[in-house]
Amino acid sequence: MSTVNRAKSRCLSQRQSLPRSQWRAGLIATALVSGLAAQAADNTAGGGANRSGLTVEQVMALKTVTNPQLGDGFVAFNVVVPRPLSDGPGGAYLHLGVLTGDFGAGGAPVEPKWLFAGKGGVSGTATVPGRRAVSYLRTVNGRRRLFVHDIEADAAEIWGDLASISGYRWRPDGGAIAYTSLDEYSAMRAGARAAGIRPVVVDEDFRHLSLYVCEAGGNPRRLTEGVTIYDFAWSPDGKRLACAVAPRNLVDDSYMQKRLHVVDLATGKLEKLVDNPGKLGAFAWSPNGKRLAYISASDRNDPHAGMLYALDLASRKTEAWTYGLRGMIQDVKATRSGFLLTESIGVRTRLRHIDQKNKTEWTFEAKDERLALTGVSAVGGRFAFTASSPRHPPELFVAAGESTPANAIRLTNTNPVLDGATFANQRVVRFRARDRLPIEGLLMEPLGYVEGQRYPLVIVAHGGPESHHLDGWLTSYSSWGQMLAARGYFVWYPNYRASTGYGVQFCKADHGDPMGKEFLDHLDAIDHFVDQGLVDRGRVGIGGGSYGGYTAAWAATRHSEHFAAAVSFVPFVDIRTKWMTSDIPMEFYYVHYEERWPWQQPGLLADRSPLTWARDCRTPLLLAGGTSDTRVHPSQPFMLYRAVKFATETPTRYVQYPGEGHGNRSNVYRYDYALRALRWFDHYLGAGECRSKALPPRDLNYAGL
Repeated sequence: MSTVNRAKSRCLSQRQSLPRSQWRAGLIATALVSGLAAQAADNTAGGGANRSGLTVEQVMALKTVTNPQLGDGFVAFNVVVPRPLSDGPGGAYLHLGVLTGDFGAGGAPVEPKWLFAGKGGVSGTATVPGRRAVSYLRTVNGRRRLFVHDIEADAAEIWGDLASISGYRWRPDGGAIAYTSLDEYSAMRAGARAAGIRPVVVDEDFRHLSLYVCEAGGNPRRLTEGVTIYDFAWSPDGKRLACAVAPRNLVDDSYMQKRLHVVDLATGKLEKLVDNPGKLGAFAWSPNGKRLAYISASDRNDPHAGMLYALDLASRKTEAWTYGLRGMIQDVKATRSGFLLTESIGVRTRLRHIDQKNKTEWTFEAKDERLALTGVSAVGGRFAFTASSPRHPPELFVAAGESTPANAIRLTNTNPVLDGATFANQRVVRFRARDRLPIEGLLMEPLGYVEGQRYPLVIVAHGGPESHHLDGWLTSYSSWGQMLAARGYFVWYPNYRASTGYGVQFCKADHGDPMGKEFLDHLDAIDHFVDQGLVDRGRVGIGGGSYGGYTAAWAATRHSEHFAAAVSFVPFVDIRTKWMTSDIPMEFYYVHYEERWPWQQPGLLADRSPLTWARDCRTPLLLAGGTSDTRVHPSQPFMLYRAVKFATETPTRYVQYPGEGHGNRSNVYRYDYALRALRWFDHYLGAGECRSKALPPRDLNYAGL
């Protein structure tokens, strides 16, 4: 998706790009969608506009290219393929393709060779140093095994006889791997589990991810004990491993307790390199092995790991390389002469190459298309990347040059159904909030927009709030975009204060003031669009998930007079109880609430909780979430649903998704949620007074089944 989300709100044909069986299935699916679209009586456009845009069924079938990996004369990549409804409930498939030859010469996208396709999937795709081969992980008999596939060969081979692998990295010479694996259960716990006794001991029931190294044809050697290794990188000489180490294998520790260490392979000694404050992101060795560049929070209260630092390994001195940056560093990778950075500057992304002393050598932004970068791989003097645009989900590209601007050559076309599609116009909008702070976001116009006519508006609030919207593909099961525009809505994707991508101070702007000035940014956006003659003030809706769900719930209760419909997905509604039932209590403590516990600020937290204001809800409110959500306990939306239901006459509904967590993984529940959200907006944002309308029918017309 084109919403960058590094934190807690943490899927997103033509015959030429698919095997014959998938191409044939795609034709059948396209015919099914076309034939059934007219049957979707639940999907009547609330804005009464052009309905020739994308349908829910089409969006649910869109594929996404991920994880580009450059090799010697080839590039490998994965494709996320949504599971067809005809395959039954479940998650997406993950395919593996490879392109060879002069794939950067331009022209039409070419036919990949598919190393893995069909049902199931592979993960951990990488290139093998010194070979024209790709490696990946695949589960066999309950174990995640490492496979190596020479790109000219028809089949892959299993590498080594190792325990189930969580993650791995090839040594630079390709002769060994480092990998992590979950520790075995203790004998006592294993015996209890075999007998069916499986209690969960909160905050203690974890197994460490331990680090190993294994030479080709050899036996694995354990490197760590009693700590968890979340990420690691080989030094250029293959003698050391930089590691992100945490004391426990818990989500909260993965956010707040990772620290940069190094393991000496000769001695096995694990040594802390730097006590980086707060969150830790990606890291990379300099080509000469004398420095480590790493992405970190600026302090322990910083919501995001977005600033770049460099550690001199001889002196152990750290230097801030992006101090004051009004943006964020998303990723850092080593190159043969320095570091390749992926940067977000507001809604834009770009690549920047720096040498080993932080001198910028070149930057790259696509010249001929608005692209939002989602992944990059660099080998030698070349790089490949994945990126989305307002007209397609992420595809694979290479660059024609290393200058700004330069052409981007598209290598894949995984969604040819979009080639002839009609798209709503998407544009960047900037305005000043009431306190004169500049606010930026993306506005999608209704299909068939007529100047001078006012339309309904839906605000899509991102989660986090340490996240931000990029000027790329914005449409998914939970963020609606082109589906809403096709039904006659303006759709506003705001990067309100507290978003990432605008510097540390902007990102901290909600601290100690949840739903304060950050929410006023939404109200100011409504005023801005009304003043421009675009939006009907009486037909404004809002939706979002996680923190965006909290935002929607707050809009429906505390500021109900401004909103005629709200859709709140996996929301927290009472800060105090959410905090104490979440898997990230320490992240809450350090990052958002200024190191003060709920009992130290009960008044503020009660005042900023939608549950407190449930009696004032006059906005028809749809709540939804999974029954297995560990981030936001399912009791959160349940409480607000019951409070609104019993305290008011306002239409409200709560939909639970069995087995889902903090967001829907299953194809059937993604489909259900998209249909319900769109129907809710259509039902309550129509012309005239709709707030008092009876609930829409409980059941849906699943046209795609």
